Amino acid sequence: MDEGRKSLTRFGARLRAVRLQRGLSQKDLACPGVSMSYVSRLESGERVPSPTVVRRLAEVLGVDPSELMVDEDRTAMQDEALAWCEALLAYHDGDLVMAVDLLETLGKRSDEEMFGWCVRWTRLVMLARQRDHEGLLLAGAKLRKSWSPGPAVDALVEILRASSLRRLGRTAESVKAATEAVELSNGEGDRVRRVHTRALIALCAELTAAGRLADAEQVVDQLSARLPELGRDRLAISTWWVRAKVADRLGDRMEAAHCIREAVAMLDDFDGDPEYRCRVRLAGASITLRTPGANLDDVVALLDEVETTVAAMRRQENLLAHARALRAELALRDGEVDRARELAEVALATGQLDAEQQLRCHLLLVRAADEVDADGGDARTALAAMLEHINPEAVDPLLWRDVARIALRKH
Repeated sequence: MDEGRKSLTRFGARLRAVRLQRGLSQKDLACPGVSMSYVSRLESGERVPSPTVVRRLAEVLGVDPSELMVDEDRTAMQDEALAWCEALLAYHDGDLVMAVDLLETLGKRSDEEMFGWCVRWTRLVMLARQRDHEGLLLAGAKLRKSWSPGPAVDALVEILRASSLRRLGRTAESVKAATEAVELSNGEGDRVRRVHTRALIALCAELTAAGRLADAEQVVDQLSARLPELGRDRLAISTWWVRAKVADRLGDRMEAAHCIREAVAMLDDFDGDPEYRCRVRLAGASITLRTPGANLDDVVALLDEVETTVAAMRRQENLLAHARALRAELALRDGEVDRARELAEVALATGQLDAEQQLRCHLLLVRAADEVDADGGDARTALAAMLEHINPEAVDPLLWRDVARIALRKH
């Protein structure tokens, strides 16, 4: 791409980023001499804006015209900001070697705007690590309204916001934030492309959580095309993992099992965050447990690895709770009804399970009561109470079928 074309692309990306930052549509930018379709062509890099058009757009956006003009210094600044972002994300993910290497390459900058932005970004990542979702949303909103090194950097903020919004049960907003991250990171350069891949993974996860599986499948196709360039790093593992999630939700257990096996196999070359490794292995155990003809010894081996890892960590009750819930399912399959009931009750009592994991445990308690011809009234009452507060579209369809069978069964 020649320099003129690159300049147009950078202007379009900057215009789109500022517009989204202000919460405006392309139609909102239309003004005398600038139609909505012309705004679209400017953002896609198809048209060269005149100085008059730049001034008019800047006036509508409420910024100085210079804010829309992206020069080489600003592009270099975004690259440095992305290096800082990657360093903090590597620290957040437990990959301290990468974090140190990236910070070493950055050197020192005296730019006050850049320094202030880096401080605010660092605080955002720390809030994510602390799982302070409300605090993160407030900090993220302030960061998006302040000076920014570039749209791809804003995309990373939206990815963190999407995750927190989902954990707060605001799935429609989480999908919107992840979608915006994909739009903002649709630029050039290796670092920007990695952000775009990260944004696609986030969008696929949010769409799956919202039950929008047809849309999630389309994103999976885009991610699958990128696997050859990812190697065996965390992005590659997450891509296989999110592919497994979508296949699992669609009821394609064999494809889900294949994808999660690929993700688990890559953990041998990944020395990062032990919590992340545990979550991938728990996903592997969960999917394998429900795959027809699966070797349950593989499930046990994965759970053993998780529990061994967690034993060396602090405050990871959520991982242990999930592992116990899966062991409860194994115990019920083996006819150990009392052990299954005990494990499920212990897992529920932690308050660390997500909605689907809780649903599986309540269903297991009803089944355990049926196995020994017990009344199971309390278990059925708890199951019924939970059904009033759960979104069916966000639950494994096969699990929902099993719940329906229990509900329709006559005693």
